[in-house]
Amino acid sequence: MKKFFFLFIVTLLVIGTVYSQENLFLRDEFGNPDINGFWNFNDATPFERPKRFGTREFLSSIELEEKIKNTLGAEKARERREADLSDRVIATPTSNPGAYNDFWSDYEDGFLNTRTSIIVFPEDGRIPAIREGVSTQLSPPHANGCNTNNVVSVLRPVRISFGALSCDRPEDFSLASRCLFFPQTTGPYIKANSYNNNIQIVVTNDYVVLYSELGNDPRIIPFGARPGPHNEIDTWTGNSTARWDDDVLVVETKNFSDKLASIFMRMIAIGSAEEMILTEKFTKKGEGALVYEFVISDPGTFESKIHGITHFSRLDGVIYEFACHEGNYAFANILRAARLRELEQNINSGSSKKADI
Repeated sequence: MKKFFFLFIVTLLVIGTVYSQENLFLRDEFGNPDINGFWNFNDATPFERPKRFGTREFLSSIELEEKIKNTLGAEKARERREADLSDRVIATPTSNPGAYNDFWSDYEDGFLNTRTSIIVFPEDGRIPAIREGVSTQLSPPHANGCNTNNVVSVLRPVRISFGALSCDRPEDFSLASRCLFFPQTTGPYIKANSYNNNIQIVVTNDYVVLYSELGNDPRIIPFGARPGPHNEIDTWTGNSTARWDDDVLVVETKNFSDKLASIFMRMIAIGSAEEMILTEKFTKKGEGALVYEFVISDPGTFESKIHGITHFSRLDGVIYEFACHEGNYAFANILRAARLRELEQNINSGSSKKADI
């Protein structure tokens, strides 16, 4: 307990130091805050506020201490998983293809978020009311990865981030499974996933580049009002422009693809981003931290705006290639495995139906 209390006090001192020195930072050759480099955006804060907090935005000192304690506990558990990885996965047969991913998960905050939720507006910290007729897609349970017997509704186009609505065709798999888009971290807004929460930012006098480690597509954003794609041309990352508002980098984006959801969480995709306008703000806090804010304005999906706040911490390292080819080259074997499983089930049930493999 003494260790946790000591870490809690140290964390408060660090936070106090960061905020007291938030205006003491280097500037680039253009006189703007130098936010170039590599950043980590781990954040163990829930996206939606647990209902027990009501409209309270920040954790109490006791709750903050408990959060730090839980984070340390998760880190120790991750170390234990890594230590026995070979026994659990390599030496012990498993039918779980995702088992090897467990020990990569990392939720430790570099720049501690003391809020009760990432969403700060609406005031209850929760996703606002959804307009009538808006579709909500659910990912199937992990134990039923092919959504056998349609345990969740099959709605197309598929906008979920993880899982599959069927294993009949590539188009029924999630955007991340198809390596088309990684909405957990790549966009439209930036939010922590369980791993790969790293981003490279490059700022020149003409452009800003946002390159997430989890994903394939850097967002290359011009400063100022420049001719962009025609309004009828929609893309995964939309059409963005950037500007400096004093020392705050502001990015505004519209013209998103209707194949993209307005809000993504791990197991749910809400609405379509077709009408969405996204505003992002990057505010430097000292040399080692950024405050990242996003505002989602999507009158076609929600009855009010959504405002979220999370933190970036400077990364002592680089990011690496995320080698997931667009369309996912592994799909030939993924679909073949599904057909083989169907064939096995048909044989076991005595069915004469044949699976095409």
